[in-house]
Amino acid sequence: METMLNLIPRPAKMTVYGGQIRLSRFDKLQYSGIDAQALAFLAEQVPELSMKAAGEGFCITMGNGAALTPAGVPAKPDAYVLRTACDGVRIDANDEAGLFYGLQTLRQLPDECPALCITDWAAIPIRMMHWDLKGYLPRFETLKAELERLAAYKVNAILLELEDKYAFRCAPDIAVKGAYTYEQLRELSILAKSLHIAIVPKLQCIAHVDYILKHERYRHLRENGHIFQFCPVNEDVQTLWAAMCDELMEVFAEHGPYFHIGADEPGNLGECPECQKLGAADSYLWKVSRCIEHVSNRGWTPVMWDDIVRNHYGLFSKEEERVLRAEVGKRAVLMYWAYGYGGAGNEFPYIDEYREAGLRIWGASGYSGCDNWAGSVPPLAVRGLNCDAWAKAAAEYGIECVCATGWTRIGSADCPAEPQESSWMTILYAAATMWNAEADDYSAFIKNLFLQLYGKQPDEKLTASLLNIKASPYDYKQALNAQDEPDELRFLRCAAAAESLVTQRDRLNNYFQYYQGKLGFKLEDYRLALLTRITDGLRCDIAELRRVLREVFSIYYEDVTVEEILRTRLDWLEALNNQMIALLEKTEAM
Repeated sequence: METMLNLIPRPAKMTVYGGQIRLSRFDKLQYSGIDAQALAFLAEQVPELSMKAAGEGFCITMGNGAALTPAGVPAKPDAYVLRTACDGVRIDANDEAGLFYGLQTLRQLPDECPALCITDWAAIPIRMMHWDLKGYLPRFETLKAELERLAAYKVNAILLELEDKYAFRCAPDIAVKGAYTYEQLRELSILAKSLHIAIVPKLQCIAHVDYILKHERYRHLRENGHIFQFCPVNEDVQTLWAAMCDELMEVFAEHGPYFHIGADEPGNLGECPECQKLGAADSYLWKVSRCIEHVSNRGWTPVMWDDIVRNHYGLFSKEEERVLRAEVGKRAVLMYWAYGYGGAGNEFPYIDEYREAGLRIWGASGYSGCDNWAGSVPPLAVRGLNCDAWAKAAAEYGIECVCATGWTRIGSADCPAEPQESSWMTILYAAATMWNAEADDYSAFIKNLFLQLYGKQPDEKLTASLLNIKASPYDYKQALNAQDEPDELRFLRCAAAAESLVTQRDRLNNYFQYYQGKLGFKLEDYRLALLTRITDGLRCDIAELRRVLREVFSIYYEDVTVEEILRTRLDWLEALNNQMIALLEKTEAM
């Protein structure tokens, strides 16, 4: 019965009593314990119901659900009890968030459902999703819809990495064309609050800042001329960073208490003359300590990546490592990232070490951007192992937060990686594991989620590609032929097709190798005819695929994103194919 109900994530406890209940026949809803913002969102979700306030505590009833006696709700994070009976539905919770998540589960029940009782709660209190906008600029309506979907699957925090996709008022010239405005992000902040999603702004404080330093206006802030990293001791750097930090805190005033300062991967420490006086460790300590202090003085709690504190790159002596942990690690929440690659790679040896040192840690898994820097669809069979391992570790160690990271661009110099709109299988799998700390069968999860998102079962080839697209490339012609499907599903097929074009590149490269010394000169007629037919057909297919990709991707993303995707996925193949065509035109048949 549980499989038939297709609930994602699976609830902690569910008892099915049998019988059939038609939920749509209940036309009245009563509520208590819901604020105005959440109530407005609730009204949008169930517009067909008449609603009124009634009762006390945190409760929602439909039909004559008020006749059901209040349920005892476990004293656990975001807990709720949902019951359906022949005369009504009742949801009880300990707080507004639990009530909200009970409603999300109710929305997943089919109209014809059995009488049942679900008692549910979160295994991990803070279930965070990394929303990285380095690589993509979603249309604003897309961004809002993405938040609503995350809330529906019980995600309650977003690590928001904006970079140049926000037009900072305090930092002119950084933003890309069409970047979000202050007013738009204020709207997003209010929406997230109503969805019980806490926004954790992320602002890199030392490295990964080439989106700023590539502009002439900020060139003087570079460490020894390097575009990737701020100079740690330059006072103008701290002034700029503090102003950007304060602006983000203003934008997301409904949120807090957490603010992520980055602080990872500074590869050029101690290079400029002033930083040489301090050395690599002390220059890092000087800069990061000031950022921690700034965030703390504003009443927020600083969060930072852990790689420098764990001396991941071997930059520091044991004594310097000890000082960094004492002076930095104990003053911020350490986000321990370990993305694994399946099997033994999904182990986290620093958990015990950090805990023994009295450091506060969160975990960071990876749902995308970890396996192929030019990918378009993350492999669930690989990412799922990492998400499973972190959820299990968090539940066992009592770690309060796991953040599933999704890197849409590794660095500003790199091409866009997997977009969120083609990563829902890994995103929502990560969300499910963070809720119940249970592993699932990956193929079954894809099929169940497909039914919820697209209203149909996936074909076997697409399922295989979603599990591991490198091992099972997707035929790009299937994306060209998929016309009468939901836009989201067409997007997914197009993304899979775009990544799988690597098979066409490899085929062309093989032909260049096979016929080296003949192309452009003389080639047996049957092979010349074969190569001509293949390259002419591929030229037409590339042109059609470019048209379809632009059409589908433009539904969700701004032009600056769409054109970069097309350029980085198609231009290289088109150039290679044109090179082959030019040689074939010069080749004489034998």
